[in-house]
Amino acid sequence: MADETALSRLKVRLTTLSEVPPDEELSEIVRGLSDRVCMRLRVRALPDLAESVVVDAAVKVVRRRLYEGISSESEGQAGSVTTSFFEQVLSEYDADLAGIADMLAAEGAASGAPTVRFL
Repeated sequence: MADETALSRLKVRLTTLSEVPPDEELSEIVRGLSDRVCMRLRVRALPDLAESVVVDAAVKVVRRRLYEGISSESEGQAGSVTTSFFEQVLSEYDADLAGIADMLAAEGAASGAPTVRFL
């Protein structure tokens, strides 16, 4: 599963932090970001290229929550964060996600698969 791979990659990047959230919390962050990226790309499964965006964004989420502080985020029980916070972090990757979406569209067109355009 892509979320497990992303979680493993996230843990590697967080090894330098003195305080790392529990695995359950990290899993929820990865899952939430993966879901939001899939919705932005309009796909059901996270493409391999988008996994790097999820991991980068997850590192930012963890760092902002632990060290940089969050001015507009109120944490709930179990350290949950709202989807608006995920959207705020992912907005920094709009250009990357647009590029991935273009690549996916080009691959779909090249495969001869039928496509639907909304006007």
